[in-house]
Formats: sequence, structure tokens, C-alpha cells
Amino acid sequence: MKKALLWMIVLLLAAGCSPDPPLADQEVTIIVPGAPDGGWDALAMSIKRVMEKEELTDKEIRIVYKEGDGGENGWSRLNESGSGTIAINSSLLLTNELLGHSTLHFSDFTPLATMASEWQTVIVPEDSPIQSITDLMHILRQNPEQHPVGIEPQFGNDDQIAFAEAARAQNLSAASLRFFRYSNADALLQALQSGEVAAASLSSSQSEAFAANEAVRIIAISSPERLGHLPNVPTWKEQGIDVVFPHWRGVMGPGDMSEREKKQWQELLTAVQSSPYWKEELQENHWTAFYRNSQDTEALLEADFKKYRYMMEQK
Repeated sequence: MKKALLWMIVLLLAAGCSPDPPLADQEVTIIVPGAPDGGWDALAMSIKRVMEKEELTDKEIRIVYKEGDGGENGWSRLNESGSGTIAINSSLLLTNELLGHSTLHFSDFTPLATMASEWQTVIVPEDSPIQSITDLMHILRQNPEQHPVGIEPQFGNDDQIAFAEAARAQNLSAASLRFFRYSNADALLQALQSGEVAAASLSSSQSEAFAANEAVRIIAISSPERLGHLPNVPTWKEQGIDVVFPHWRGVMGPGDMSEREKKQWQELLTAVQSSPYWKEELQENHWTAFYRNSQDTEALLEADFKKYRYMMEQK
């Protein structure tokens, strides 16, 4: 309670005693634009836990789930909300528009922070004859139609783009690849185990969970070097694929957020990522520290929008 009161005073001073209510005095809502237990949900839960442990507010912190249309349902709801509501985002916000799945542009919202990143991985069934990413690229070069790659939840996400970049680095046309899309990770895993897809491209946290509990193997990761908690998983680079591909997630607010409200949120999220509890969340989720403030997040969105547009123009 004391921390919440102190935080409220700091925000009032920072805002010049503005009429905008301080965030510490509002109910906070975090929109997850997808299903529970996914990567977006993990980030929302981590932010909520740190805010509660640090007592940055004495009000309720709610997490609401708005699934559908690759995040668009949740992001559309954000602009119908007040300044106490934020939404989790990722590069899918950019690629949805580039692929014509959405009319939403990142400038329709207020960038607040980029909080963390992880890496892209490729998995195969435990009994698959594919032992490496080199093996997989070889069979795709021979007969891509017979060996589809699974992704979720939307075409054009980092799972698909990262794999396509790895293929192009092996002089394999991205247009020749066959991708099957699944609505959630459980459906993707079922397709992999049934043989419907030869491999799956997904985030490292998801693949770790599958490898720990299911009969799958991780054959490659997009990090620049092997990770300490996955010492037996080789990188793309050491298997001859000169690609490093981070997968970031962040937070944004409604597009009509005032400068004072934006500053309040930036101060609050800075306090979250500065907390020792946040470092515990990074370690627990095997995320890489990737914090960017509001201004730097806006620059990241602009740069990545151009990068993804270029990638999609390649064949």
C-alpha cells in the first residue's frame, strides 16, 4: 500500500498535478489478444505478478482474453478502452497489415514498451528421421509439397517468416515451402505427432514445454549462440544457416492516450522491468532482456515494418 501511494505521488508530480487520474489509482486491464497459456499470456501474467509484488498499485489488475483473427479482435478492443487498459503485442501486429489480414497499423496505437524477446525454434517428432535443420532443408529441397511445416496462430507471423528466412539462406525458395496454420499450440502439436506436418516452427518457450512433456525434439534455434538451459540444441548458424532471429513482445495503449497518460505508463513499465522480480520472470520464462521505452519501441516498430515488408517481397 505504501509503495502504491508513493507511486501515485510520483506520477502526480511527473504530470504536473494534471487532471488525468494516476495509474496507481485506477483498475488496470491487460488485454491478451489470444488464448490463455500462449506467449502473449505469459508476458501479461509476468507484468501482473511484478506489479503486485512491487505494490505498484493497490487496485485490481485484470487480464482479459480476446481471441481471434491473429490478435486483431483484442487490438481492436483496445481502442475502445480507457487509459487504464493496455494490450500485449508482437510483430504479428505488423505482418497482419502487410499481408492484408488487417487494416490496423501500429500508428493506430500508443507504443509503451518492448519488454522481452525469445528465439525461434524448429521441432520434429521424436521418431522422425530428421536429425538436423540441414536434414530438413535437404528433404524440403527435394520435395517440399510432401513435407509441410506447421505454424500458429496466423500466416505471416515470426514462426513463418523466420523459417522462410532460414530456407532462403539455404537457397531454397520461400515460395516453394508449404505451411499449415493451426489456431493454437495444442493443435500444432497434434498435427506434428500425427504426421500431418514434418516439422513445426515456433517460439523457444513453447518448444521447450513440448520437448519436456511430449515426444518431440528441438533441432535448431535462431539465437546467435547456444543457450545455457538448452545446451544440446544447435543454432541455425552452427548448422550453416547464417540467420539470427529474435522474437519480441511488447505493450501498447489506446491511440488517443494523452502525453501525460503515456508518461505515466512508461514510468510504471520502467519500474516493472527494473524490479528484481522482473529478472526472475525473465529467467523463469527463458526470455532475453529486450526492454525498450516508448520512443525506442516506436522506432523498433517502424524499422521492423520496413524489414518485414522487404522479407515478404522476396521469393
